Amino acid sequence: MNDNPSLSASLATSDSQIELNKLLIRLQKAEEKVMHLELALMQSRDFAIGSAAQAGEAVANLNKLRHIQEMLDDANIHIKNHQNHIERLETTLSEIERTNAVHRAKSRQLDLVYESASWKIGRFFMLPVRILKRIVR
Repeated sequence: MNDNPSLSASLATSDSQIELNKLLIRLQKAEEKVMHLELALMQSRDFAIGSAAQAGEAVANLNKLRHIQEMLDDANIHIKNHQNHIERLETTLSEIERTNAVHRAKSRQLDLVYESASWKIGRFFMLPVRILKRIVR
């Protein structure tokens, strides 16, 4: 083929250089691919960490909502108890007002008796008897 050994060595070196350049390009592409894969892995890891944090926040918010619901239930029970107490107080007040009305009517009736002429005459004639009762006691 080629009788010149230096030309043949030069061609072999040139072929080796070309092959080396191709390998360097492939290595560079492989390193870029590794770098992109590492970046994608880090992004995936960050997304997973963020998702875990969001899940933790969601659980905390759910617990907070449950606590608020319990407080609301307690407040509703408290309000219902107050309303029942108010109803009992209103019932008692109406009974007292009714009793007071009866008492006022009887008091007016008794005042009319005390103001009547027959009461005054009876009291006048019974005065000596009352005095004697006091003396005897």
